Amino acid sequence: MTLTIIKYLNYSPYLDEKVSGGNNSVIIGNSFIGSSSSLHDNVVIRGDGKKIHIGNNCIFKNRATIHVAAKIQGTEIGSNSFIDEYSIIHACKLGNNTIIGKNTVIMDGSIVEQNSVIKDNSLVSPGKKFAPFSLIAGSPAKLIKKMNEKEYLYYKDLVSKNNPIPSENSFDYREYLKGKKVSTEYKLKSSHKVFIAPDAEVFQSIKMEANSSIWFSVNIFSSKKNGKIILGEGSNIQDNSIINTLGEEIVIEKRVTIGHNVILLGSQNIKNDAVIGMGSILESNCIIGNNSFIGANSYVKSGTVVPDNTIFAGKPAKYFRKVNKNESLFFKQGQKIYENLSKEYNQLLPHNFY
Repeated sequence: MTLTIIKYLNYSPYLDEKVSGGNNSVIIGNSFIGSSSSLHDNVVIRGDGKKIHIGNNCIFKNRATIHVAAKIQGTEIGSNSFIDEYSIIHACKLGNNTIIGKNTVIMDGSIVEQNSVIKDNSLVSPGKKFAPFSLIAGSPAKLIKKMNEKEYLYYKDLVSKNNPIPSENSFDYREYLKGKKVSTEYKLKSSHKVFIAPDAEVFQSIKMEANSSIWFSVNIFSSKKNGKIILGEGSNIQDNSIINTLGEEIVIEKRVTIGHNVILLGSQNIKNDAVIGMGSILESNCIIGNNSFIGANSYVKSGTVVPDNTIFAGKPAKYFRKVNKNESLFFKQGQKIYENLSKEYNQLLPHNFY
């Protein structure tokens, strides 16, 4: 399967000359891709809201996810930029010649100016701003130093040769796809309208309740015996997430958001109105309480119990504080947006609904 172009409402993606796309990559809606830009495999560029504008000669490595904040804020990526594997660029602005390392999350309202480098496994928090020629790292990300031209070219040479940008934490999403077993007992059980994106790979028995959804390039499987997933009413599993049931049961209750590029391993109980922040990893046997939030780019160790109405974040994830009323409202609005999107995609891609 090659590059897929999807019109969203009144918006058709515009691809300039010599834009190339890898297997299972998708460009949607209000998106502009500059000339000679390259998408590798399973790249998702979703302009189903505000505009995504990408300059010339940009490179997006495998399973990079580019998204907007619905109708609130778009995304801009300058020319000659490099986005490495399994990174998320979400409702923010990157200047020309930016280099973004693997498994990095850049969040809403952030600005990273030209000729800056973000090391692997970093988290740029909402609203952060970095000047030109910044070397950035950490979760949350901080300025390490201001670079000169020679130092910037050193990092550009690294990524051009497919070498990682050194960081404190190693990460390779491929490790979480190893030992994949295609279940011969896969069953979808639903008596409601639900959405499964055309390129999502689901190899486990799954029960989906009304208005639940599984988005682009999601991969659900087991590396052991057959497992099971229950996806509650109004819950969503967003683009490029990887779920390995390890032959166990994953229960995702009502109105839950599983963000972009999340990894779930083994048995989980994720309760009503919880949010798993984009780029996070949950080991097996976690319990995520009602109306709780796992911060973006967090690592949640096996057996972690997150009480109701709390925020856990970090590597490893620990108690941060209670969820406040404004945050709770914001999370609910985000979940509702995905319910509405699933209905819109029902009209756009009716053959993908069940």
